[in-house]
Amino acid sequence: MHRYFAGSGSWPMLAAALLLLVGAVWAFPAQAGPLKVVYVELPPYTYTDPDGTPKGSLVELTRKVAADAGVEFTAESVPARRLFQGIAVGDYDMFIGIKTPEAFQGTTVASRSVIARIDLHAWSIGTVPEVKAKEDLTGKQVIVLTGYSYGGWRSYFEDPANGVQMVEARAPEQALQLLVAGRAPILLQYELPMEQALGGKRPPDLKSSLISSLDCHFVVSLKRPDAAELVGRLDAGFEKLKAAGALP
Repeated sequence: MHRYFAGSGSWPMLAAALLLLVGAVWAFPAQAGPLKVVYVELPPYTYTDPDGTPKGSLVELTRKVAADAGVEFTAESVPARRLFQGIAVGDYDMFIGIKTPEAFQGTTVASRSVIARIDLHAWSIGTVPEVKAKEDLTGKQVIVLTGYSYGGWRSYFEDPANGVQMVEARAPEQALQLLVAGRAPILLQYELPMEQALGGKRPPDLKSSLISSLDCHFVVSLKRPDAAELVGRLDAGFEKLKAAGALP
């Protein structure tokens, strides 16, 4: 005996439509809403102006690239330690800066494009500090900015076996004051923030040596479902705008 189901002739078409829908879902990763972009206070690269607006050369670059890539985002300043861990666990989506912090290893994907390079110097009063590697600071006192990883050097400083005595500063201006006051013989600081802290009043006996040039990237948390696709779009937008002369 044959049984007849009303509309049974439409099942093949329905099945095909469902397969196409499933295929579309796999082809386009789920969008997770506007990016939560975070940065550290590192003027003139990234900082917050007095009325609370994110500013800086890397913030403006991100705005241009995100607009070209069709990406919406919000931006906020977060202390470095909380920022690194927050990116790793997915509290925040993207960091504008270096990709080397230990917390980022295996937890993030970084842009192929290097969006900026930041020069790190060792500063001293009276003598040129001969610092080329973190081992050169073994057993010495050094002024550092709270929360900064210095391209991975801080983990070396924090190991008691290396005997590095860190004098912490909360801001570049305070770090400079500590150096001038003789609290420690060496200050680690990035070039442009140091120039801003000096404000055109450079002590005549201030000396420095270049330690390294740190590459900056768009660094996206792997907790974000579309992380790889997002980084690809940002890379494409950056390269397009750079080739057109629309970026510094």
